[in-house]
Amino acid sequence: MRPVVHIEIPSKDDAEAKAFYNSLLGWEATEVPMGPDFTYVMFDLGNNMATALSPLSDDIKPGDVMLYFHSDDLDADMARVGELGGEVILPRQEVPGFGAMGIFKDPTGNRVAFWQSANPGQG
Repeated sequence: MRPVVHIEIPSKDDAEAKAFYNSLLGWEATEVPMGPDFTYVMFDLGNNMATALSPLSDDIKPGDVMLYFHSDDLDADMARVGELGGEVILPRQEVPGFGAMGIFKDPTGNRVAFWQSANPGQG
């Protein structure tokens, strides 16, 4: 069985979302610079599990929470998506220093993803 290792929650206002989840759940935010125009807001939940905020966009609306499932072999897992009735919408994308991800739609049309850590044994 493969665990969920990461969850992305859409956010219209990162400061507001950080304060909300900190007050409600005790989550402490860490800001991870991902380039000149983007900072990823993450909450480390322990046990190789993390949650992050994702900005709203034309493709990401409120309620579009995305689950990332653990993968030991991202390429093989992504290859199976189409065979099983899903649709790859973002093939393997490297996240330098962290790992790689691939996003797909399940047969119902839900956006979900696989995550392969650059550090085996970590989510």
